[in-house]
Amino acid sequence: MKEQHTPKVLIWDLPLRLFHWLLVFAIVAQWVTAEFGYMDWHFKIGYVTLGLVIFRLVWGVVGPRHARFSQFIRPPKDIFNYAKALFSSQNKEYVGHNPLGGLIVPIVIMIVGLQAVTGLFSTDDVLASGPYLSSVSAETQDLLDGLHHDTYNVILGIAGLHIIAIFWYQFKRKIYLIGAMFHGKKALNPENKITSSRWIIALIVAVLIAGFLYWLIVVAAPVPEEEFYF
Repeated sequence: MKEQHTPKVLIWDLPLRLFHWLLVFAIVAQWVTAEFGYMDWHFKIGYVTLGLVIFRLVWGVVGPRHARFSQFIRPPKDIFNYAKALFSSQNKEYVGHNPLGGLIVPIVIMIVGLQAVTGLFSTDDVLASGPYLSSVSAETQDLLDGLHHDTYNVILGIAGLHIIAIFWYQFKRKIYLIGAMFHGKKALNPENKITSSRWIIALIVAVLIAGFLYWLIVVAAPVPEEEFYF
């Protein structure tokens, strides 16, 4: 009934929604490229993933209010109380992230960030390798390569739980999150809306991050020592 009588207002800004779907695409594409041996593309998509993680960290500070970490990272007591009443109809709907969802966001960012950073030191032992492979010892490279693969399995597990949670909210709680992931609107009091997606600021941030990644991957990366065989 709420969806029919309460006007929908903009809650999730466009840059945040683009980040969400680009991250989904990047995670799926990394699996596909790794499975089918397109390792050159695998590394390139990994660089994009690292850029997305950096963007979300910055956007959590300068983005619209519902995208900011200060708005959805709540005290442990709030998280515990929400989790305790998770399957109860008494559990209220939040404007942005609920306490559990707000907890998951930084965890996902850290894990995906770790996976992307360790990829800078990885290799497929054939043709493709990360730009910083030559800067670490073989033992360190093995450790980082193991972390790179293990964290991806954790990412897949979290993604599976996320999908289950979305469908549970959608069909059991009647909190319609799937549509909001596309159009950014929820049926809430107009005082909760954001007035701008701040896309110009997002564009500036994205350009700066692209420049930083070019410097990190192309300019600052160590040049591998050539090996000569006689």
